[in-house]
Amino acid sequence: MLLAEALMDRGRYNTGIVSSDMKEAAKELRKKAHMTVGRAKKTAAFFLVNTEEYHSNIYLILGDSSKFDKLSYNPIEEIKREANKTIETINAATNAIHFWAITGDFWPGYLYVNYPAPTYHLAKRLNSVLTPYILNEYRVTSFAKFLSKLKEYPNNGTIASPDEESLFTNVSVGETIDLILERVYRGTSTPTLNIHEEALRTFLEICTRKAPFTTHRGHVYIQKYGVAIGSPLGVLFATFI
Repeated sequence: MLLAEALMDRGRYNTGIVSSDMKEAAKELRKKAHMTVGRAKKTAAFFLVNTEEYHSNIYLILGDSSKFDKLSYNPIEEIKREANKTIETINAATNAIHFWAITGDFWPGYLYVNYPAPTYHLAKRLNSVLTPYILNEYRVTSFAKFLSKLKEYPNNGTIASPDEESLFTNVSVGETIDLILERVYRGTSTPTLNIHEEALRTFLEICTRKAPFTTHRGHVYIQKYGVAIGSPLGVLFATFI
């Protein structure tokens, strides 16, 4: 209990190396109704925050009506029907890329996280189909290529690594979809994809603008702007130029 008390004394948040003692402390803190303990994103550290403040901040974010809509029903079956209708149309076309129908039971993700949304595997398939259409002129695809690029420049500068706040959830989905369709169907240096353009647009819309999720109170929301966290299309949309 001493470690747990020490963590609480150190302030609202705590990050650091995870040890067995740290894990035990986290378990103890989770028993406290007024404290929320979780794993920080992109690190092995824990975060510690007042539960009431944590939930208040969540609903402050969800209150942005330009990005989220609160629903009075679960739209999962509706999304499945719309996606499967388009899948059936594409699969019936000669020489079209085949997509598997969406079957089985699904439920909304939690707090704008895409998995296990019914369109998760569809988004994963679309990502593999569309990744070759990303231009490689301004990006490197491996650390070795990055080092090779560095050697082309004089050794008298500073390497900077810019960060983005909420990158995926701030992607302009509509503009990015238009850009993708322009590249795929009217690009001069890329082959035309053997899927009808409107069908691809429908797929991209469903997989991004129809990502339902729930909150700790069971409220259902749908994200209508940006790409849901965990979506296989996140990196594609964020880097498509």
